[in-house]
Amino acid sequence: MQPTLPGLTTEPVFRKSSHPAKFLNNNNNAACYENDPPPRKASKDDLAVPSERLQPRTCAPQVFHRLLGQSEDMNNLVRSITEEAKSLLHAEACCLFLIDAEHNQLIAEIIDKQDDLEELRLPMDQGIAGRVATTGVTMNVKNVTRCPFFLPSVDELTGIRPRHILCVPIRDNSGAFVGVAELCNKIGRPTGFTRQDETVARTFAVYAATCISHCLLYQKVQEAQRRSHMAAELLVQSSHLLVSIDEVNTLAKKQIAPPITYHPMFNQFNFTPRIIGHTETYVRASLSMFDELGFIKRYCIRRDRLAHFLLRISRGYREVPYHNWSHAFSVAHFCYLLLRTNSVRNSLNELEQLSLLIACLCHDIDHRGTNNNFQIKSQTPLAQLYSSEGSVLERHHYAQTVSLLGITDCNILEHLPKEQYQQVLSHIRDIILATDIVAHLSKVDRIRRMIADGFNGHCQEDHYLFLCLLMTASDLSDQSKEFHYSKMIAESVYCEFFSQGDLEKQMGDPPVEMMDRERAFVPQLQIDFLDNVAMPVYEMLSRAVPETGTTYAGIVDTRKHWGALHELLRTRDEPVSGLAFLRDGQLEREVVQKVTGKDPGPITQEEQPQASGLDQLDGAEQSP
Repeated sequence: MQPTLPGLTTEPVFRKSSHPAKFLNNNNNAACYENDPPPRKASKDDLAVPSERLQPRTCAPQVFHRLLGQSEDMNNLVRSITEEAKSLLHAEACCLFLIDAEHNQLIAEIIDKQDDLEELRLPMDQGIAGRVATTGVTMNVKNVTRCPFFLPSVDELTGIRPRHILCVPIRDNSGAFVGVAELCNKIGRPTGFTRQDETVARTFAVYAATCISHCLLYQKVQEAQRRSHMAAELLVQSSHLLVSIDEVNTLAKKQIAPPITYHPMFNQFNFTPRIIGHTETYVRASLSMFDELGFIKRYCIRRDRLAHFLLRISRGYREVPYHNWSHAFSVAHFCYLLLRTNSVRNSLNELEQLSLLIACLCHDIDHRGTNNNFQIKSQTPLAQLYSSEGSVLERHHYAQTVSLLGITDCNILEHLPKEQYQQVLSHIRDIILATDIVAHLSKVDRIRRMIADGFNGHCQEDHYLFLCLLMTASDLSDQSKEFHYSKMIAESVYCEFFSQGDLEKQMGDPPVEMMDRERAFVPQLQIDFLDNVAMPVYEMLSRAVPETGTTYAGIVDTRKHWGALHELLRTRDEPVSGLAFLRDGQLEREVVQKVTGKDPGPITQEEQPQASGLDQLDGAEQSP
């Protein structure tokens, strides 16, 4: 004899509407039905809503038109689907789950307290939503506490505690399975959703699926258009990016010189690598660094491929004041010095070391001289491609790097097995994304704990954090040089910042202080940056890599000089604006004397190293 529930002859705990009859027993020994229940007598609950029987509710075409009007934006569409479903079926809450067949996951689209759409990935086979996703059959659960498939971590994502659930698969007219909609708690009916609700929900699901498919297709078309725009932009620059066979052969056939031939102090942390020459010199020196670290021999890298790769990288950087090829070489040089230390060699494996050097060379390739916030505010093609993932420019730099490595003549990883090749690309991605200063600041506490606990070579997280620290230290290494050069670099940085600020003013947006040439007081901004970002990085680096102790001492000394410059400028009567004071040799002499107590004598302002951007000072306008 089948067990019964109070008030009915046979009241199912839940019902699936299109399976053969199947009985399940849960821990409470209550019967569960996966299809229509056995014939039963009408209950008072069935008679409690006579208006539904006299005037059957339908899912009107107007609902479809309202949803279709929101299908250009997935966030708006999800909000509309959940609100329409709640209104149509008198539910307290609704949650939408999209199918990711490639990873066998459900993607829960949750609207958080800030009314933003948040994605949460779940295994395909968990909860009532997972059951419907795997079987493709509607479930009408009358009592969730007695349902064996109910899982609070999945089925309570609507933010309320469900008593009964109606969960329907979302298929479009072609039968394509798009996702699952889960509605919780029928308003005004304690026993849950009715059969008529199931019918309405199935019709609504077709509307929702069609609109979701339309939205996904629209996103693909938009992305194709943006990539086409990017391709056209790169085509315009292609003449500049082309590398001739003669250039490659000249570089590949020359004997590789030891790094110290470029300067006796080339292998010292306090050396400023920008002074060795110009663009082509940086390319040759990069080749020397690959050879000195043993990468050419260890990975059987063809000389012509490496030459082509380095030449293409150098030309992939735009002529912006700071984020240019000169900066990339400086970053790669500091990385080279780190890779020569025993601390780093004993901590990272060989693939990680190779990935770090490649990432440093490519980490800002095709930088436009504007930051991520500007890209997003201006809705540039880059922002439209990557803003949903964050770190817009960094993701573009990584994409450019992968594209270069994908060119046959530039493929320096051609002899790596497929698995190792994928590992290198994964490392490069992590390292380049770590150059986003926002991402770095979010990891500082984890890096500190890793250093305090001691680097664990068997812990993947420690390897990741250590690589991120080394990349950030390399990226900021210009700040660790002596004050004279640090001041030159600051001039390039703020030249680029002020150019962005000028663009923002033209767009009608007031720039932040550091981007505004009329408000920025560079010494104070430098002090804030050194105190809050750069000095903590090199303090952590000096503990993780003791060989870099002189670098930390150098940046502490540079901080003292910026502090002295700040004090001297504040004592002057005339206001300080612009960047001209950074070229004042007499002022620098006073700063050095104030810090050291000794007169250094006349200081000449040498020409800034190649591609520094000083010639573009005061209002040079950069393309976004």
